[in-house]
Formats: sequence, structure tokens, C-alpha cells
Amino acid sequence: MKRSVSAAVVGLVSLLLLAGAAVAAVSPGTYRGNLYSGTTKVSTASVTVTGNKVTIKAAKLPIKCQGPQGEYDVASEPTRYEFKGTIKGNAVSGNYAPPLGGNGEFFTAKGTFASATKSFSGKVGFVGRCRGTATIRAKKG
Repeated sequence: MKRSVSAAVVGLVSLLLLAGAAVAAVSPGTYRGNLYSGTTKVSTASVTVTGNKVTIKAAKLPIKCQGPQGEYDVASEPTRYEFKGTIKGNAVSGNYAPPLGGNGEFFTAKGTFASATKSFSGKVGFVGRCRGTATIRAKKG
């Protein structure tokens, strides 16, 4: 019984090591691209990778604020977007509240790095009294 359990553990560890080697590391540096609302280009954007940390920035993220009826239908000036998070494998996912925010508003990001094409794509957003989402596509240049 002890041998079969040990063999299973060794097999599982070997499998995990092989799977970990198959995941290509995200290339560090700056990826430059654009934010899109549907098919319309909204703003330039950058994704900076340092180790397992990532920073996503964009000059303008289109948002709509909550109106008197409770719907997010009141047009508003675009907001500056900034997300800081951690890369897990080839993916980024999470929320980021700016250090001086304090009002319950936060930025979201969910995307994937493609090592073969040295690119990043995903969705970014802003949540709070106003809301907005956009698609980001960036390439390492």
C-alpha cells in the first residue's frame, strides 16, 4: 500500500513539473496598444511586466454614471485607467483599488498574454458610481 501511494505521489509531482515547464513565461517589458469600445479605438494603452507584476495604463476609459433612475446611462468624461496586479501563469485577473481611492471605486482587468506573438489581450473596466469597460489589445514592441 505504501509503495503504491509513493508511486502515485512521484507520478503526480512529475506531471506537475512537466505541465509547469510547458507554460511559457511572460516576456518582461512594455506592451503597447489600444483600448477599444466595440470596434472603435478609444485610447492608447500600455501593459508593463516586471517579474510577476503587471501594470496596465490607459489615458481614457469611457464611462457612464448612474442616473436618477438607477441606470448607468448618464454620459461622463472618460477616466484615466490604471491597474496593478499579479500574473498567474499567462493570465491577469483581479481588481485594483487606487491607494487614495477610499470611495469604493475600483479598476478591473482580465486578460491573457500570448508568448508566441508577444501580445496581451483582455477586458478592463471601472466599477463604482460610474462604470465602463473596454477591450485592450497590445503587442510588445
